Amino acid sequence: MKTHLFYLLLGVSALTFAQNKTLTAPASSVTFHPVEMPKTECITDVQRQEVMQEIEANKQIILQKNPNAFQHRGGHPLFILPFRPKAGFGDYGYYSLFNQVDQDLTPNNHLLDYNCGERTYDWVNGNHAGTDYVPWPYPWKKMEENVMEVIAAAPGIIIDKRDGNFDRNCENNGNPNWNGIILEHPDGSRTYYWHFKSGSLTSKVIGDSVEAGEFLGTAGSSGSSTIPHLHFEVHDSNANRIDPYSGPCNSMNPDTWWIDQPAYFVPEILTLSTHNSDNFDSECAVVENTYQELNFDTGEMIRFRIFYRDIQTGSTTHITVTKPDGSILYDYDFVSTWPDSVVGWGQWNFPVDNTWPTGVYTVTAQFGGNSYQTIFGVRTNLGIQDLQQTEIALYPNPASNKVFVEANSQIEKIGVFDIMGRKVLEVSPLAEKGELNLSELKTGVYMAVISSEGKRVVKKIVKE
Repeated sequence: MKTHLFYLLLGVSALTFAQNKTLTAPASSVTFHPVEMPKTECITDVQRQEVMQEIEANKQIILQKNPNAFQHRGGHPLFILPFRPKAGFGDYGYYSLFNQVDQDLTPNNHLLDYNCGERTYDWVNGNHAGTDYVPWPYPWKKMEENVMEVIAAAPGIIIDKRDGNFDRNCENNGNPNWNGIILEHPDGSRTYYWHFKSGSLTSKVIGDSVEAGEFLGTAGSSGSSTIPHLHFEVHDSNANRIDPYSGPCNSMNPDTWWIDQPAYFVPEILTLSTHNSDNFDSECAVVENTYQELNFDTGEMIRFRIFYRDIQTGSTTHITVTKPDGSILYDYDFVSTWPDSVVGWGQWNFPVDNTWPTGVYTVTAQFGGNSYQTIFGVRTNLGIQDLQQTEIALYPNPASNKVFVEANSQIEKIGVFDIMGRKVLEVSPLAEKGELNLSELKTGVYMAVISSEGKRVVKKIVKE
């Protein structure tokens, strides 16, 4: 059998195969691409004071209607994460935490986060005051598709709300024209949710109450922003800025404000996928073309990408590629020589030749204690075409029995294929909603090929 090697751009790698045979890559064809968000000026103290004045004016109007609206009571709230994926989102992950609150209030490159690291930023005369959660990969595509829904971290009253501002900004320049919501909680503390997509905000108005987990809007890039994200900021009942994360270098508050505080490092794979081009769109405010492809022919190059969150030097990814008959094509450990990165992606290249059997291949990556899978086909009917005007939701996923498929246009046909490329189920809903009965299928990974408007989209289904 002919052996196909992966090659590393950033050094020589050992590939340990299932037979305990170790091979060394002599050339380069694997690349790493770390991603950073520009860290420049946010809004000024004067602009913040204007926000505070607007809030006080709003509160006076609320009190005229409801004198008991702000009866401060109890201790500070405990938060849930202030965002969630939209219903039907089926990938492994969709965001990373880019920046924390700057604990060192001396500006101009004096950085300190709650965990004594430098995962934050400042500028000549200011400091980052919140936590930035960024939808990734493909942040502009995820913004377009409303993937990151912002929700209330705790119950509260809307004391400020802005909408209608431009939401595709590409510069941190102190622009105060953000879209977002500010809540006041029963103890008098406040949470700020900024940079929303225009027109995405809840229909509730200033003075209305919301519950924990209630929808507020979707992530965008309005105001002083360079990328779609949620800026989440917290002030206590005395209007002091705090950091909801507790840690050895948090000097602002003694305890956590989370019900279940997330870890500082969350090493995980957000998505893994195959592509037909080396291109990677990164132009600001432009919805990305992913260049994803599922089917490849002899003579073509498969670009396999892993999109990481919190990958660190020395971390290991165990990668297995399984052929259509279940035998192993590749099985080895990749040890990262790459620098620590909040997010980044690696690309491995497979040249397909006539020794590759026809059928569907499974790629499994184990990283950070979790296992991730995707599939691709060689000389099959699998393929990916973005439905430009059609959004497809598939849920629940994973599923044990029934899966529902919804679109905003008529679904002509849904074909379900196993990893051998065999069609195991087909339905023709001829409606905007279809149903798949998986009860007779074995546990495993399947692909649903959904046809709508003369195009098709492929989505992975995991049968439990």
